[in-house]
Amino acid sequence: MRPQKLSKEQIQLHCMQTFKTHGYAGTSMDLLAKSCGLSKAAFYYYYPNKEALVLDILQVSQQYLNHKLFSILCDTHLEYCVRFEHLHQQAVNFFSAGVQGCLVGMLSLEVPHLSEQIHLKIQSIFQDWELALLHYFQQVMPIAQAEVLAKISVADYEGAILMTRLKQDDFYLTHVAERILKQLSIAVMDAEEA
Repeated sequence: MRPQKLSKEQIQLHCMQTFKTHGYAGTSMDLLAKSCGLSKAAFYYYYPNKEALVLDILQVSQQYLNHKLFSILCDTHLEYCVRFEHLHQQAVNFFSAGVQGCLVGMLSLEVPHLSEQIHLKIQSIFQDWELALLHYFQQVMPIAQAEVLAKISVADYEGAILMTRLKQDDFYLTHVAERILKQLSIAVMDAEEA
């Protein structure tokens, strides 16, 4: 019997979970094909190699993050701190879907063994995250302080995501958000007093 045809989006979703589980180096084309319920030969119909697949997954992920997560910080219909709370909840949902973790963060650990194209895409995604936070933070604090907080916040989130995966404990993600919100509350109060 012929296997059911999958959409490119379905292939990407299945394979994203496989990459999150096994990493780039630990994932073969055969493993990717099996994760989609396809033969290796049938899988090559969709993607000629895993680099092309990862680049597509990263592109789709970047678009999703920019349009569904980071855009929350620009929603002026919500109170300032509520925007961050919504972003945080959506981020937790995104990083918890299927296999817990951040594919971009996991791939960044393998950068010495990845192509320059993948490396540049990873940098671009992290830069988008930093810029979204920078624009949001600078609404209530000086730009130099906002730049530092944006960079540290991305690093803190990546560490919290990693520890949450390792220990199967949401403590890390919860407390990284609480710490950032505390800093924002202080900045908002300082801005109101000025």
